[in-house]
Amino acid sequence: MGALKKEKKVTEPQYFTSVVNNQVLNYRVYVMKPLEKLIYSILTIVAGGLVGLIFYGGLFKNDGEATFATFISNIVVFILIGLLAKKLFLPTIAESLRKKRISKLRVQFRDFLDAMTNSLSSGANINDAVENAYSDLLSQYIVVEVKEMISGIHNGVPIEDMLRSFGERSGTDDITNFSVVFETAYRTGGNIKDIIRRTTDIISEKMMISEEIETKLTSNKMQMRAMNVIPIFLVLMLRLSSSEFAAAFASIIGVVCMTIGVGFFVAAYFVGQKMMDIKG
Repeated sequence: MGALKKEKKVTEPQYFTSVVNNQVLNYRVYVMKPLEKLIYSILTIVAGGLVGLIFYGGLFKNDGEATFATFISNIVVFILIGLLAKKLFLPTIAESLRKKRISKLRVQFRDFLDAMTNSLSSGANINDAVENAYSDLLSQYIVVEVKEMISGIHNGVPIEDMLRSFGERSGTDDITNFSVVFETAYRTGGNIKDIIRRTTDIISEKMMISEEIETKLTSNKMQMRAMNVIPIFLVLMLRLSSSEFAAAFASIIGVVCMTIGVGFFVAAYFVGQKMMDIKG
């Protein structure tokens, strides 16, 4: 038998086509805009390149004097480490931006449910409550989704199907779970108003708990960030303070030891990010 082909990594699309043939956002992924990606790419390449020069700059000196090979090696180090930093940290930045977007969406979804509760309390049915909530939510992510729900309702699509579609794209368990509970209760004649009110309370409580945890972890995160940059400043200080240290770093053994140290340094950064990650 021939060699098995490697399976290609499946990448989620940025947009889906809704049941009313509109493009709707997939909140589970974050695709940077061209300008945004360019800015972050330049920042990571420059930052990575400078850090690379701190750790690996000044190779091939002759009696402590920089040579043409030193100049070329510095350029190569800057480019290679910069591109490596872009490859490693650009996805981390995108993930951070995705989480911030979902956090905003969760807040706005709570506001949407609150607006619906007010409409239902005044005697509106569920479809009218969705439309009444629209005007209260302008200039928010959720407005696009509410408008999509209204479009679906006007085209005869059940509201529970629209909510389920939104829940699947939302990237947050709060919205996904609500869409499942809403669909079951709506079809079996449950008390929708109480379900919406309870969901609003649960989301608010979870947000409050997350904010409390975030506050308590603030000092730990500051310490972690300080520990992440301390090795860079230590190496820079040693290089600038003594030519002997600089020469030792530029030796074969120094480069090998530095590479091992950088490996631990990068691994510690990503482990620290995982440890400090708060699941919503």
